[in-house]
Amino acid sequence: MSRQEVKLSDIGVSEEVMEKYMVSLETGVGDSSRHVCICGHLLNRHVNAEANPYCSFGKSLCLCSEPIAVIEAEDLRFFGYSTTGLGKKHALSKGLFAHNRRGKSARWLIERECFKCNQTGVPLLIASLGRQRRVTQSSGQFNALLCSNCLYECGGSWEID
Repeated sequence: MSRQEVKLSDIGVSEEVMEKYMVSLETGVGDSSRHVCICGHLLNRHVNAEANPYCSFGKSLCLCSEPIAVIEAEDLRFFGYSTTGLGKKHALSKGLFAHNRRGKSARWLIERECFKCNQTGVPLLIASLGRQRRVTQSSGQFNALLCSNCLYECGGSWEID
């Protein structure tokens, strides 16, 4: 038997990549199973049906047809609310509030910018949009972070309280 030293590079893996991966296993950071979609539900709850993709959680159904991982959460139990409007009434807001209230941490996976005009450094509001990309007061096919101007263009109004 040969006494050559066995290295990770022998099997196509660098020490740096392996270090990051092992840390992610220990901390949960970088774990895609902890990703929350912009609709406010777990990313892995999305079903890619031929005609109409959707999001299935609990006994409810979400119309989200464009899943986008936006946050990575420490505890996923809080991301099962329904959307009943925009801003504070959106499932992502409700889940994030309940999550943070329990002292759990989350991190953004995306740059926070308006999904329509790409403006950064301005307040953004989470909104659910229907097929015509208009604001809806319930689950919609699309969800977006929007600046006030783009929100108005999509038929919504900025909530002050």
